[in-house]
Amino acid sequence: MGQTIAEKILSRHNLALEPVRAGEFIGARIDGAMCHYQFMDIHKLAVEAGFKDGFPRIWDTERFFLLVDHHQPALSQAYADENVLIRRHAQRLGVKYFHDAEPGIAHQMMPDYGYVRPGELVVGNDSHTIAYGALNAGRTGMARADMLYVLLFGEVWFQVPQSVKIVLEGRQPGYPIAKDIILHLAGRYGDDFAQNMAIEFSGPLVSQLSMDSRMCLATHGVEVAAKFAVFPCDGKTREYLRTRTDKPYEPVAADADAVYEKTIVLNVDEMPFPVAKPHHFGNVVPVEEVSGIKIDQALIGSCSNGRFEDIEIAARMLKGRKVAKGVRFVLSPASQQVYLECLKAGLIQQLIESGAQVVTPGCGICQPKVGYVAAGEVCITATTRNFRGRKGSLDADLYLGGPLTVTAAAVAGKIVNPKEVFDEL
Repeated sequence: MGQTIAEKILSRHNLALEPVRAGEFIGARIDGAMCHYQFMDIHKLAVEAGFKDGFPRIWDTERFFLLVDHHQPALSQAYADENVLIRRHAQRLGVKYFHDAEPGIAHQMMPDYGYVRPGELVVGNDSHTIAYGALNAGRTGMARADMLYVLLFGEVWFQVPQSVKIVLEGRQPGYPIAKDIILHLAGRYGDDFAQNMAIEFSGPLVSQLSMDSRMCLATHGVEVAAKFAVFPCDGKTREYLRTRTDKPYEPVAADADAVYEKTIVLNVDEMPFPVAKPHHFGNVVPVEEVSGIKIDQALIGSCSNGRFEDIEIAARMLKGRKVAKGVRFVLSPASQQVYLECLKAGLIQQLIESGAQVVTPGCGICQPKVGYVAAGEVCITATTRNFRGRKGSLDADLYLGGPLTVTAAAVAGKIVNPKEVFDEL
């Protein structure tokens, strides 16, 4: 009986040096660990555990990545003060890969800098660490106490997850559809259909998907309760890595006779434009069911949709058009490198001339940090979540859609099928 990608990755990292199967508990060697601004929370746990000065060491400074992402630049005096402490401890511990004065999202910056490679097992103290599975890697977020153990010893326990195989069929249209795919799946099968499992993406559409789209899908694995969300390694993966790292890697592929808990087949040619209604990810309907709802704000950004293709489609669709009067259309690149790519392509100028706002790269656009909404307001967003209060007021309504759907709403001033606004589609 063959193995899934998740089983192969965890077999490779099993401290017992034996092949593993779904359901088994193992101790696993970690290839890398990512911490963001919550590093100080983990430091405090170290103090509570009896280490007077906090972390006595990092198990391997070549395998630890510290990125002060959510609060760079500092959004308050408290964050500024905490950032000083992070710098002090990073210096004391000899942290080599420390991104301190660079705005952006850790889950974009990690691939940007080649810290993510196929076949590896990397953990992070953030749920969207799962994003790195786009690069054929085992990635998952974990609690701070577990991260403390990882940073001290370079290993941690896992229960090998069962896997769900998602077979994507159809053709990639001339606009990004990754967000539409995951919303459609959550709406049809529930936002817990991959509970504690590994998602394995396959099918003829996969080779057509850009790395940006794969990262969007992998990122949203956690929104459907997955432990891993993994893509195969192909030519696009290798080309992406070629300009970012010269370190060797060993891709992982599922065996032909691998056993899956379930298989889901989706033909994207038959998929409508989906929208998640307030106040959870799986509350999904075709866009026609919410068409006509007036909006006050539209957002594109975050670790799910702040990449080049998400911003490019907005700029392309806005050419010759204007953001509707009274609508705040705000975009945030996922990292400085994405921002620079957009600048070089002329996207930022196009967006601003059309009435959109472009803000600092980072997580603020996804949280109640940048672009608050007031009571009674409606926001449609291509970010990660639409929980009540996610963008400020508990009495605001948040809808989730793909970047094309969000841009169409920004132009129309209301939620609408994108093909009604963009007749060139």
